[in-house]
Amino acid sequence: MSFTISAWPRTKIAIFALMLLGLALRLWFLSVNVIDPRFSAADDGDYYQRALRLAITGQYLDDSWLIRPPLHVFVFAGLLRISILLGQPDLGIPLIRALHVGLSLLTIPMGYDLARRLFNRGTGLVFATILAIWFPLVELPALILTEPLFLFLLLSHLWLLVRWRDAYAQSRRHAWLWLAAAGIALGLCALTRSQALYTAAFVLIFLLLTAYQRYRASNQGQGLGTVLRDLSFAAGRWSAVFLTAFILVIAPWTLRNYLVYQSFIAIDTLGPVNLWLSLQPQRIDGGKSVLAGIPQAERQTFVSTEIVRIVRENPSRLTHNFWPHFRHVWKAQFSEDFLVKPSFYTRPLRDVVALGFLGDAIWFGFVLGSLVSLTAPFREGAFRFVALAWMGYVLLTVMLLHVEPRYLLPLWLFMSLYGAKTLYDLGRRHAQWRTDRRLAIANLQSELRTWHGILAALLVLGFCYLFFSYRNYPALIAQGIVREQHYAAGARAYAAADFARAVREFENVIAVQPNFIEGRSALALAHLVQDNYDAAWEALGTRHTHRVDVVRGAITRAQGKDDLAVAYFTDAEARSGEDIQNLTMHWLHPKPTQSLELGNGLDFGYLRGFSFGESLTLPNGSLRAYRWLAGDGWISLPLTKPLQVGSTVSLRMAGGQAEDTTLRLGFANSGSTTIRVQGGQWRTYRLTIPADLAGQQRLALSLEAPIFIPALESPDSADARSLSVMISRVEVQ
Repeated sequence: MSFTISAWPRTKIAIFALMLLGLALRLWFLSVNVIDPRFSAADDGDYYQRALRLAITGQYLDDSWLIRPPLHVFVFAGLLRISILLGQPDLGIPLIRALHVGLSLLTIPMGYDLARRLFNRGTGLVFATILAIWFPLVELPALILTEPLFLFLLLSHLWLLVRWRDAYAQSRRHAWLWLAAAGIALGLCALTRSQALYTAAFVLIFLLLTAYQRYRASNQGQGLGTVLRDLSFAAGRWSAVFLTAFILVIAPWTLRNYLVYQSFIAIDTLGPVNLWLSLQPQRIDGGKSVLAGIPQAERQTFVSTEIVRIVRENPSRLTHNFWPHFRHVWKAQFSEDFLVKPSFYTRPLRDVVALGFLGDAIWFGFVLGSLVSLTAPFREGAFRFVALAWMGYVLLTVMLLHVEPRYLLPLWLFMSLYGAKTLYDLGRRHAQWRTDRRLAIANLQSELRTWHGILAALLVLGFCYLFFSYRNYPALIAQGIVREQHYAAGARAYAAADFARAVREFENVIAVQPNFIEGRSALALAHLVQDNYDAAWEALGTRHTHRVDVVRGAITRAQGKDDLAVAYFTDAEARSGEDIQNLTMHWLHPKPTQSLELGNGLDFGYLRGFSFGESLTLPNGSLRAYRWLAGDGWISLPLTKPLQVGSTVSLRMAGGQAEDTTLRLGFANSGSTTIRVQGGQWRTYRLTIPADLAGQQRLALSLEAPIFIPALESPDSADARSLSVMISRVEVQ
């Protein structure tokens, strides 16, 4: 039997191609991403730590200051548990990201079918393209937050609702299964973000409107009483199906919260707490410090009571940020992040700048298009009510609380769906324009004379005013081009050790954008390598990010202010959201030395592949700092004098298990050797450095040893790190 490509429908080939393109873009972003939740003090770090504890101990604890939605924690914990059982705990994060990528790709065919059912195949393809290539969706799988799972479940819920609508319209016997599945999907969605909990009300109205439309189409001339009775029966039956499925998903977690806290907490305490914080006169810590002193079980009751009191005393505090927050919604997000914000905050924006600006253009197009489609006559039935209700709900929450890009993703999901309809129609109109311009102009004039056309034109003009009055984007982009040209020139000069030129170029960066922390950090490093400490301090300014604090640590270390340097370095390592050892190995130029103490907080820039610094108490009462080698590592020592024939390197080490550990030690470009490190005993191991390295003024060592996981070795341990040997000192003689 022969097979030809023509046997495949072109639409399926297009969807498959879009999925491959989406996969390529997401893997590309992951390849340049440095964000790592193991080092984060933000939400993603909290989710990761909760999931890790659950994976190891089987306990779910709300030990943070908020009760969070649980589903993503359970999902992540399952994947982390698999990685631990495989003996590769570092595989956990790649597994979570692989799941996110997979869910993200599944939204492409699902989105196509949703748009096809609501509008037509062409709109489905446009919507699927947006889901495949729009930058915020490409970036999401790199972040361990609720968003990838939340958006997948939300889109699944919408798709299942429309599948039920179509099956109901055709009087199919098993239509209720689609509706029950939609209830399950929304329940799971609410367990990833409780925002979805309240949208069950939108579904109930959707069911009523859909039942009414079907009844009106199939029953004519009935009395009002008969219509109301039959309609109430149909809507009640479908509502019961949906709510039963929805509540069965939510109820176990609500019951858990009641048993733990003796209080009704449907899912989490995020909403009331965030609203209360937004009502505080000063939002920096003030509210958080108050909550920290209140038991977890009492926080929701406290903030709910306080919200009522505040609104009663001063109702304007509830709405005083409405207009500023509303304006803040309608901006080009990537342009803001890349050209306006003082830092990239470890996101690889410079690496993906072309895709990012394309994403802003796509966003601008589908927002304009959605304003046209949402004001056009109904073609998709009661679904428009769900879309408008969700969009209004999202806008209200961000205006009440604060504007954060991830909170706006449901809004953009609906607007991209309706924007895809207009973008597809524009393509058809373009074809009409090419064949019959008079007819195209006449049709456009006719549409603009209707109230739908007038409303669409007013909304488009209003959006354009909001967008272009918020920023002067042409001037901003021109300024950004100049900034990036100087930054690239400075980076090349720094890499070539032309530090004087690097200083000049980075000073030009700051002249273009004075608050740009990335440029200030680079300028400070260029001064630091020339021992211009005062100039380096002045370049940094007063702002704080974790990377800036790394530079502050490097300056204070060079100045001999060890305690201050340790504070800067260790805080950044624990809370930065990225691997600071890897960053400093490539970023800093630490002072030459013949010996290195590991784990004392001053070893950054010399090593990578090690766990956090620790210390042990010796019999004489003194402390010995050390680090665990996490399987594979690297130590690079710039030396105060060249290596000689017969030079040796000594390492003070101890094995982490009772038996000896085999450590493979490699000299860069000069072979390797193997050491058996005695378990539990600190000893100094001395090796002769290969003679062909004589004359070199840097010693680079690679280290590799088999790992063990304490949590798997001992039931009393909750330590899921990959560990091998402990190293406290390296010295070259």
